[in-house]
Amino acid sequence: MKKLLTILLSFLFISFQSAKAEIGIGVTGAYHMLDASGTETVRSSAAKNNGSHSEDVLVPELFIESVGDNGGAIGLSYIPTRDVGSKSRTDTATNSGDDAGTYTAAAELDNVIQIYADIPTPLSVAGFDFYIKAGIQHATLATLESLNSGSTYPDEDLLGLTVGFGTKGDLPYGNNLYYKAEATYTDFGTYEADSNSSPSNSVTADLEDIAVKLSIGYKF
Repeated sequence: MKKLLTILLSFLFISFQSAKAEIGIGVTGAYHMLDASGTETVRSSAAKNNGSHSEDVLVPELFIESVGDNGGAIGLSYIPTRDVGSKSRTDTATNSGDDAGTYTAAAELDNVIQIYADIPTPLSVAGFDFYIKAGIQHATLATLESLNSGSTYPDEDLLGLTVGFGTKGDLPYGNNLYYKAEATYTDFGTYEADSNSSPSNSVTADLEDIAVKLSIGYKF
């Protein structure tokens, strides 16, 4: 899929060089629904602690893009930080395989940068023209856990693949203003890490995100 997206972005970039293109900048309000599931393995006992968490959050986003006269676009978006959420559990030494106490897992995604392409389609419904979205996101997963054992897990860079669809059009408040409305799905893959404890524990976590976005842009 990464190779396909690279070829697609290259094709669109070349096509924009031969077509009239404008630069668009704007802001986005995005409602994110993130699902995380993971497993911590306690090395000293081989006990496994499973958990899952869903977090809904409204996040602002900035973007800049090259907009072709056919409605397609190649762009870059940026989110400074977004919460992944937190979840706590209280264990006893006998049922967890670890020290008794309260364990809180928490994380956030920092410096979320996405490179994307809006690909025009022939689909038009009630005057709204639709496009397909494909992109790659890079983010740093910052771990903010509070573990009774005192151990911590390292931060890690994640690469996410995004697909979606949307519609866009001009706004009646000026020739250069336009809107975008879209829905996307992103798979951030699997986070795998060992704690700094001795013996170290290990954790794996999968992150998936569904987002509904409304953007306002200005072309020049």
